[in-house]
Amino acid sequence: MENQWHKILFLCNDTGLERQLKKLEQRIEVLNLNRMLSELLINIPKKKYPLYVEEILQNFLNDQSKLYLLQHIEILFDPVLQINPVRLLENISKRNRLIIKWPGKYTNGILIYAESGHPEYFTCSDFEGKVIVN
Repeated sequence: MENQWHKILFLCNDTGLERQLKKLEQRIEVLNLNRMLSELLINIPKKKYPLYVEEILQNFLNDQSKLYLLQHIEILFDPVLQINPVRLLENISKRNRLIIKWPGKYTNGILIYAESGHPEYFTCSDFEGKVIVN
């Protein structure tokens, strides 16, 4: 990961790797994005959410020596935030090493979240980083 421009790894399905990573607590910080963002966005007007999401995350991801495991990232798909979750995570991964617990699936080179027709439906086939699938 160190030699990559984008230091990001997507864990899709239950790979078992997540449990192994949590055992390395001194070097890995596990973050619940849903809780973090919802607690901090509550006092910000909804129209301004897109301006603050990355800044809030950067404040929590402030130690470049750590490896961050980001889980419960479903809030990033909320249309109110008006962001592309993968691009946001890629941008953060330029400075920080990230492992993302992907809440959807990975099929034919495409990261997918939600079902077609759902307001939070999201697909991404053009992304940096690696994917581990069970």
